Amino acid sequence: MQKEPRVAIYGTGQYALETVRIMHDKGWNIVSAYNRAGAKVGQDLGILAGIAPLGITVQDCETADYGASTANIAIHSVGDRLDYNWPGHERLLGAGINVICHGGESNFPWGSRPEFAPRIDELAKRNGVSFTGTGIWDYSRIWSGLLIAGSASRLEGLVHRTLTNGEAAGIELLRVCGGTLTLDEFDELNEDLLAGIYKTVPHQVLWALGLEVTSVTEEREPVLDDKPVYSHALQADIPPGVCLGTRITTRVTTREGINAVSINELRVLRPDEKEHMVWEVQGRPETKIRVDRTDSMHSSAACMVNRIPDVLAAEPGIQVISQLGPMRPTLGGS
Repeated sequence: MQKEPRVAIYGTGQYALETVRIMHDKGWNIVSAYNRAGAKVGQDLGILAGIAPLGITVQDCETADYGASTANIAIHSVGDRLDYNWPGHERLLGAGINVICHGGESNFPWGSRPEFAPRIDELAKRNGVSFTGTGIWDYSRIWSGLLIAGSASRLEGLVHRTLTNGEAAGIELLRVCGGTLTLDEFDELNEDLLAGIYKTVPHQVLWALGLEVTSVTEEREPVLDDKPVYSHALQADIPPGVCLGTRITTRVTTREGINAVSINELRVLRPDEKEHMVWEVQGRPETKIRVDRTDSMHSSAACMVNRIPDVLAAEPGIQVISQLGPMRPTLGGS
């Protein structure tokens, strides 16, 4: 690495604590940690992560002195929405700390929130640091799509299909995915259920291929079953007619006529199902690539850690993962 990472942890949920365990295993230097007011503030970060004490006390994110931190990069994993995450980004970027964010809207801010992205870009550039959104979609969604497109002699379109375990991170994630909702509740909450987050995947892939995107549309619908499906998060069956989660269908068109369809399901898995990601090339040759996953939370955390050298070396401003090149594993640890 050109720069030795000195890492701050912003938000101490499951994904963040998994990055702590990975970096501790690698012997990397974690220098500070922040969380909203509550039981975790004042505790040792290592204890929260289930490893040895690190001598790093979790600070209240509202009152902490970020200028006193020696961090040169932060792992931010609080929420999916850019506006919700903005206070943390403002504190970190404003203190001259590069940011890696796990939030769903962060992987392509120009596509998810074009009215909000310039605020992040300007603040990062003003302070000489960069902002990047990453997670498991880095390799399994964005880069898998780019690599498969590169195998075509004639590209006519792309199809993306994914199945994600909507309860991998517990009941909170399951509810965000629409699990356990009745059909009436789903209809009422439809605009809040992952709206706008997954459309950025095919948008960024076509944009990174040099195509001019002219429209992006998205539909969300409930996923049901006609028989009970067991939920590990609830430790109970979800009955027929109650939502297992959400199916999101995105259609992206380009001026060149090379379009993409993305169908993403985030839900409780049936006993015979496994998480996976598929990209298909429409054109010549017709090609398919599939990624099977066994530990999505660890993979997401590993992606954030493995992007640290790229983000530290990047130019100031928003740097999306398609601009940073394919990920490489970082050295150290087991």
